[in-house]
Amino acid sequence: MSAAIPDSPRLIGRYLMAGPIAVGGMASVHFGKVRGDAGFSKPVAIKRMLAPSTDLEARAMLLDEARLASRVRHANVVQTLDVVEEARELFIVLEYVHGETFDQLLQRAKASKQPVAPSIVAAVIAGSLRGLHAAHEAKGDDGQPLDLVHRDVSPQNLLVGIDGVPRVLDFGVARARGRLQGTRAGQLKGKLAYLSPEQVHGEASRRSDIFSAGIVLWEALAGERLFDAPSEAEVLSKVLLCRVPALEGPAERFQAVVDRALERDPEARFATALEMAEAVEGVGAASTAELAGWVKSLASDVIGLRERALDQLQQASVPVPVSPAPRNRSGPFIALGLVALIGAVAAYLGTNRAEPVSDVAEPLPPSKVSIGPPVTPAPESPIEKPVERPRAVIAKPQPKPVLEPAPRPPNRCDPPFTIDASGVKTFKPECFK
Repeated sequence: MSAAIPDSPRLIGRYLMAGPIAVGGMASVHFGKVRGDAGFSKPVAIKRMLAPSTDLEARAMLLDEARLASRVRHANVVQTLDVVEEARELFIVLEYVHGETFDQLLQRAKASKQPVAPSIVAAVIAGSLRGLHAAHEAKGDDGQPLDLVHRDVSPQNLLVGIDGVPRVLDFGVARARGRLQGTRAGQLKGKLAYLSPEQVHGEASRRSDIFSAGIVLWEALAGERLFDAPSEAEVLSKVLLCRVPALEGPAERFQAVVDRALERDPEARFATALEMAEAVEGVGAASTAELAGWVKSLASDVIGLRERALDQLQQASVPVPVSPAPRNRSGPFIALGLVALIGAVAAYLGTNRAEPVSDVAEPLPPSKVSIGPPVTPAPESPIEKPVERPRAVIAKPQPKPVLEPAPRPPNRCDPPFTIDASGVKTFKPECFK
């Protein structure tokens, strides 16, 4: 897989999404970073649905995954940070973890002929079981248990970081109360080789995840597949028969843990994932530092490529839309005030055009305010002394005849109340209309 970053990362909300980290059957996971104020940025992983935006079932599954995973807050679970819809596509923003899947680490160890110490396997499984226990105990907004079951516990869905912390990821096919998208009759969720016998019959509980974790534990210790067969029918047959070969060599000390986890009867298994984690650690698990060193020894090359790809993404930038300047709320009021002032001046000049200018009000300089039609300047005279123009004769206003005021009708509202003999004041309704 190439870790190169495209020249033009895609902007999704406040995130930049670049090239893929991994591609699965239903979704791809991409490099990304979140952009904040004051130059803040942080690497993230962005999960993108491969199905077309019109696939309502796929959209419901992705929304379910985000909703359920966001309810699980634990150091051994990859954190879900955000959900973004852009151009009718859905994206899940996840915590970015420098590391590699347990599946890839086991393949690298096998290719390099480096045996995996049982204590390393125990550390990965124990940490993952603690994450699963947190998922099983998750509650909804109403405070009630979600009855969440992962249903796809496998080496591909266990991520081991260079910090030595294993994490559970991908709750895409998890079962829980209140899912938007359910399982159709006869449809199996999860990888067939890691199913529990009851899942084949369409039933699942938290002890189904314990069974799947037992398969991963046995395979990592034995270095081979447990329920492997050429066809899916034969794989399911082996799952139902549940015949588990005995472990050999240094891994033999984990036999009792494996046997209990892989009981056909769910009631005979560990009651909780936490109980199984403690049993695995009780046999012997590597420290966090030892697990971190193992990851770096096997996957330092690919992790280095990803770190350089992230550095390129951190330096990448896209044009940021400029927010519009805040509106000056005093502007409209100033404009209205100016309009009112001009209107008042015009009204004053219109009503007093024939009256001499009062000495109280100082006239506005003509260079500052011009009201009325523009005056065309007279041509310049060759005589230096200005020509005296005749003044307009202003007619004196004729006095208006004095009219006798008409007799006013009696005002029934003066006063607007009545006072009876007892001194009670009663107001007249007609005077207050």
